[in-house]
Amino acid sequence: MAGPHPEKESERLRAACKQGLPSVVALVGTGTWFREQALGEVLASLPKELEVLTVEGQDVELRGVKQSAESEDGGDRDDVDLDEGDDGKQAQCKDLQPLAGGGLFSQSTALVVRRADRWLQKYATAVAAFAPRIQKGSLLLFESQKLDRRTKWAKQLVASGAVFEFRELYETPFGRPDQPLQGELVQWVVAHSKRLRVPLTPESALLLTAQVGKEPSQLAAELEQLVDQFDKKGSKKALAPEDLRGKLTCSFESTPFELAEAVLDGDRQRALRSLHALFARGVKQKDGKRMEQGGLFPFATSWMFTAMAQVYEGRLMLDQGTSMRDLPQKAGVYKFQERFVAQVQKNSVQKLEHGLLALLHCQRERRSLGEEDDILLERFLARWFDGVVTPGPEDLEW
Repeated sequence: MAGPHPEKESERLRAACKQGLPSVVALVGTGTWFREQALGEVLASLPKELEVLTVEGQDVELRGVKQSAESEDGGDRDDVDLDEGDDGKQAQCKDLQPLAGGGLFSQSTALVVRRADRWLQKYATAVAAFAPRIQKGSLLLFESQKLDRRTKWAKQLVASGAVFEFRELYETPFGRPDQPLQGELVQWVVAHSKRLRVPLTPESALLLTAQVGKEPSQLAAELEQLVDQFDKKGSKKALAPEDLRGKLTCSFESTPFELAEAVLDGDRQRALRSLHALFARGVKQKDGKRMEQGGLFPFATSWMFTAMAQVYEGRLMLDQGTSMRDLPQKAGVYKFQERFVAQVQKNSVQKLEHGLLALLHCQRERRSLGEEDDILLERFLARWFDGVVTPGPEDLEW
């Protein structure tokens, strides 16, 4: 049976925040955007005097911990120790200690465990044993994709209403795949657009999902972009599909690697689209977090310089007589060799030298002009694709 609509769970959570949260709160489910929004709402509702501690659940070492695989009969797991190591002893969780308090006037604490799947895999039994010791006024808040509901502790959490599950939205109604306009995804886009005062018709919302994607985080970011382009100020007139023509920034997330590839492939449209996506939605790091905006420019220019310099070296070797077959190995390229050879063939030595100088000039302008990072990179793309003259090495003062 499908879980409740994420918006319904959000309403239930907001009501719980007003009435007073239990000592343990679990935000679970595959709907990452809704889960993170719920986490923000809980944190905003906490008393200001409450000390908030954050733990990154992905950093937990699982070596020596038994995997929480389902039992063969699919039954309950009340008798299984979820965090038992090779020595048979229950794993200790030092993260929980601040929740116990220490004296008459000890400060209440909120322990927030982000992306807690690995953390729970190791410490679930320790958490279950520790839960009754949580000091009044303190809170254990964790968010994860999954919660093993077969354990006695998890069943108690669910029964007490402390588990809030945020699933993904359905694109079409059950049994009606030909009616996406009535699907949860389109209906949510319509509702969210009204909250942001850029109301969309269902047809416009469907267009948005077709071009931008199905992730609520991407759709919400695109709607935020529309806020800057339409000054609706509470207008009741919904935007039709024709109103969105040329207004949608991109249909994907991007990375500096894709930007460099588009530049060296000579695809101006793809390069601009990649650049806009970088600054509209950011770049995900290995831990799943978004890179800060200030880190995008150095990341993009550094990788661009590395990629361009590698192709430049390959072009020099090609012009000196190195065969196409031996070129990747001699240039130290062992992945995507065909793409590398195509980029070497496409770009002349003179063009690559011009691009490297334009990139250095772009970095220099960032320090001297103080313009926005995306504007500087757009200017670099213009210099690269249009061949605009840039200062020579002797003119670049650092």
